[in-house]
Amino acid sequence: MINKFLCKAREIGFWSVDRLRGSATGSAYNEIKKIDGLSSEDNRVGVHQRAQFIKLVEHAVTSTDFYSSFDKNTPLEDFPIINKNLMIEDEKRFLSKNYEKQELFPMSSSGSTGIPFTSYQDYEKKKRVNAEIIYYSEKAGYSIGKNLVYLRAVYIKTRKSSLRQWIQNESIIDISSLNDNNMESVLRDIVEASKEGSMLLAYGSTFDLIRDYSYKNNLDFLKEANISGIISNSEMLYDDTREAMGGLFHCKVLSRYSNQENGVLGQDEERNNVFIINEANYIVEIFHLEEDRPVEDGILGRIVITDLYNKAMAMIRYDTGDIGSMRTIQSQGRSKKAITNFGGRKVDMVFDCFGKRLSPHLITNAMWAFPEIKQYQFIQESERGYRIIINVEKEFQRSSEFKEAMISLVGSNSQIIIEKVDEIPIMESRKRRYIMNKMDSCPSQHRDN
Repeated sequence: MINKFLCKAREIGFWSVDRLRGSATGSAYNEIKKIDGLSSEDNRVGVHQRAQFIKLVEHAVTSTDFYSSFDKNTPLEDFPIINKNLMIEDEKRFLSKNYEKQELFPMSSSGSTGIPFTSYQDYEKKKRVNAEIIYYSEKAGYSIGKNLVYLRAVYIKTRKSSLRQWIQNESIIDISSLNDNNMESVLRDIVEASKEGSMLLAYGSTFDLIRDYSYKNNLDFLKEANISGIISNSEMLYDDTREAMGGLFHCKVLSRYSNQENGVLGQDEERNNVFIINEANYIVEIFHLEEDRPVEDGILGRIVITDLYNKAMAMIRYDTGDIGSMRTIQSQGRSKKAITNFGGRKVDMVFDCFGKRLSPHLITNAMWAFPEIKQYQFIQESERGYRIIINVEKEFQRSSEFKEAMISLVGSNSQIIIEKVDEIPIMESRKRRYIMNKMDSCPSQHRDN
């Protein structure tokens, strides 16, 4: 009873503060809910997107150098494809002159293709992302007032103080070294953090590890957890992992297609990994794998999005680096555009030189200390042998420091080769595999003992 009262009090307090500040989150929430409730072919969806696109273009051509050569009436199909590399190289040309950089919200990501990237969002866009998270989390059983439990590798850019976590009603559980030795401790932390009712969020690969651990261990204590819903984001959520997590925590498990630079692009509902597009905030196109032209529905291609609300750093026809196809599906009586055949961000399982699983997020987090690296590829070639390919703009002055950081990551008994290239090759799928394992089998040593 007390827990329900606290949750309701937090919910009332949240929306009251939002109204006092102009209802930026509430208005966005209502609009997202309205558009999501309509069929994609409903005229109101097109009217909404066209109106927001006109506003976005007018703002971009008058306040950014990159888009200054375009007319404010330029249609979507006449804009070029942009990507992370271009925006990194020409950051100042993409940033709106209407804002001071220090008043913007930096959104940093190591990227699904191993390209570290920081984009910027204005206040209204940030609040709109908050509304996306609230609305789409509700579909998995969340409500404002419940605690959000994040399983993530904690490092300097993601660390939050205990006070800030309390204010934002979040619990961040560090999974920097998630293996069999500390898995039970992490799971018990989830139980403790979820006493008042919580939503659990993590990458798909994190849930894969929990699934594997559950096959070998008695986890009856998880019955004490009060998890109302689970959301996997940024990586493919496999069916057996979804089933295992739902069984362990007795709740709905959904998969979300999102990224740091934009927000919630889509989420599945009745059909696994069929992501119904967030049409209120984004226009999604699928482009040919080799050519800059759209492809027909059902054809696999590059996922290109236009963010309708970020005025700080306009992203018109932004190549996300992901692949998939688009189809119209039936969902809850609506015809909805959805991303299917998602190419995923699946990475190989790699190990440190002692045979313990190495979290892919720990690898990408280690790269944050070296912003001069444009792209990287981490390859395990043997139990102790690693090759790390990096793409840097200029002469790399910190090679020794970088190698020491990698040794610290995988162990002092490792043999590491650093290779510098101008461009990391892509696969036939148009994806760059940024973590690879070329060993014939798993390490013969400890292996998570």
